[in-house]
Amino acid sequence: MIERIFTGSRFKVLIDEIYSLFEEENKNEAHQCGLLHDKESIIRNLGHESLLEWDVFVWANKNEEGKYDAMIIFTNDKNVKFNKFIFSEFVWLSKNPKVGYELLKTAVAYARERGFEYISISSVEKTEKSERNERFYKKLGFLKDTTTYISKL
Repeated sequence: MIERIFTGSRFKVLIDEIYSLFEEENKNEAHQCGLLHDKESIIRNLGHESLLEWDVFVWANKNEEGKYDAMIIFTNDKNVKFNKFIFSEFVWLSKNPKVGYELLKTAVAYARERGFEYISISSVEKTEKSERNERFYKKLGFLKDTTTYISKL
């Protein structure tokens, strides 16, 4: 069952459950330079009720056992470079592709209702699913816009 997450306490439970499911992927399919998602930082910085209402949009799926098995998070990117509000994907994790796609559809419908003009989605390069993800995004009408390079100092 897909639900929107509005409270800090529910957000913490979601992040705890999801990150235990994706612990190996976080280690083995990490971003370049070995960057890992920091669960505690995400909870601490995004889990406030006012953010979850206005600027951090979270949907999650609970499975039959009552545990979260998929989530999608978008942020309200008040982009000063383009002077636009961009609905920007922060993280999208799912152990069930059908549920994952339903999460995206739910988020896109919400963005349209809220009047966002643009949506952005990123894909990690250091994963076996990168090419598949890129084909999927193109099929949905996304255009590749930016390539980011990162280096450890």
